[in-house]
Amino acid sequence: MKIAIIYGSDTGNTEHVAHLIQSGFGKDIVDLYDVASIDVDIFSQYSVFIFGIPTWYDGQLQSDWELMLKKMNTVHLNQRIVAVFGLGDQENWSRYFVDAMGWLAKKALACGATLVGRWPASGYDFEQSQGLVEADYFYGLALDEDQQPELTAERVSAWINQLSAEFVNSDTHLSIKNAA
Repeated sequence: MKIAIIYGSDTGNTEHVAHLIQSGFGKDIVDLYDVASIDVDIFSQYSVFIFGIPTWYDGQLQSDWELMLKKMNTVHLNQRIVAVFGLGDQENWSRYFVDAMGWLAKKALACGATLVGRWPASGYDFEQSQGLVEADYFYGLALDEDQQPELTAERVSAWINQLSAEFVNSDTHLSIKNAA
């Protein structure tokens, strides 16, 4: 069984992180897709997904993901495992930090997915976020390539280790060896 990483990226930062995650798991385990070049039929081809999205300005979705979210109204992700990662700027857009990740996670849940990969909110400095699933946790991995780029590789590596355990424990029949 393989993992599909689906990402949207305008500046290249989210794509870069998607490649880091793919390298961490291994290219033989993870297929990468730019959300701009796929259609909803992809959701029937995999059981495990990692979605990546940046937040723009005051909480706006990346444009390609915005189009896909509209198409996903007919998608059923029952018996699918989904993890999400989001990029944002916690200093200049502190009131909207990784909001798009929250919208994407909520859409996956509304489509019936099992969400894994919650990430602690400690170590970040922001006012508010739709990316929080509860006060101390994000729906998924939150990254700030603008203010904390030096922490990205370490956070990605830790999240890959976390996901490896969660994927195995979620009965996905994944065989992940030495993920990070």
